[in-house]
Amino acid sequence: MKKLHLIISLFILIFATGIYITIVKINTPLNSPTETVEVQKDTLKLTRLDNKTI
Repeated sequence: MKKLHLIISLFILIFATGIYITIVKINTPLNSPTETVEVQKDTLKLTRLDNKTI
């Protein structure tokens, strides 16, 4: 019975360690500052469409 407790506690320890490492690896890129890029419309395409007649 002692061996069963040892096996279960080792499994829980390895499982918890794996979850902790996974969470740390996922959160590391999320916490780094990233540059945001502003999206601008292409005005040349819009003016060309205005000049065409159907």
